[in-house]
Amino acid sequence: TVTVGCGITLAALRARLAEHGQELPMETAREDAATLGGVLACNASGPRRLIFGAPRDRILGARYVTGDGVFAHAGGRVVKNVAGHAVHRLLVGSRGGLAVLLQASLKLMPQPPARLALVHGADAATLADAACWAGFARREPAALTVLGRDAARAHPALAVDAPFTVVTGFEGDPAWGEACRTFVNDRLGPPAREFRGDAVPPLWRALADLHEMPGPRLTFASAHNMPAALAALLGHAAAANLLFHAPAGRLHLWPVAAEAGTIARTMAAAGFTAIETRGLEIELPTPFAALRDLRERLSAALDPAGTMAFGERWRTQP
Repeated sequence: TVTVGCGITLAALRARLAEHGQELPMETAREDAATLGGVLACNASGPRRLIFGAPRDRILGARYVTGDGVFAHAGGRVVKNVAGHAVHRLLVGSRGGLAVLLQASLKLMPQPPARLALVHGADAATLADAACWAGFARREPAALTVLGRDAARAHPALAVDAPFTVVTGFEGDPAWGEACRTFVNDRLGPPAREFRGDAVPPLWRALADLHEMPGPRLTFASAHNMPAALAALLGHAAAANLLFHAPAGRLHLWPVAAEAGTIARTMAAAGFTAIETRGLEIELPTPFAALRDLRERLSAALDPAGTMAFGERWRTQP
């Protein structure tokens, strides 16, 4: 475990942990500038979210200051000391709307003995073929990410001569990684590129950096965790700018603003829920309407004057 001030950047924390053979398996865009507190407040994550968990899954305890200036703490520094209400977990993902995180204790993991990442080109028929992806889940990939052609061109390591790029990654036992490599190549053919060892983490960070590509963005969540779930989108022009972390069911799209509403409805019919917009004037569903009273009570308790970022917004938005 590690206990650290939330003002440290994720890149600086990663370098310090590497000196001890440890890793905090979280990715976020522009990690050289992103602070740990910001990453926790956004519950930000990258392609490895499913296998290693989001920040909310790794936090053990926190010190924070509420909207009325009260210093408090919740949780503990190690797993066995965690007791009481998990306010520290509640703050993760609250976007600064309840309190300011000052210090956090987090679960780490040892750096894996082997890492492997494969980059393949694919067409729409391959992505939509559910039989092609059968068996991937049993191999528990650290990453299985699909990118449209335009999104992939944002990074040289991801650009391939195909409509879509598929990135698969495995971490852990070397022999198991080689077996998974054979399985993936049997399904998708020879890879366009292959990365091993220390060359792999920069690829995970590159995928996380793509979350902040410029332009209007739609973000969806889904229980579907294989590329075949994208079938309804693949014939649309917006598919050129998609980024789908399949195991985590997290889809990012950069659509033309005029088409965003249509795309949101199309993806809703396919089992995807729009959870965030950026630069788009469309109405999102309200999946947390049943929790409105609880949300208002929490906001009133931790931020009674409504001084935090979302203080008033949480009270007024439906």
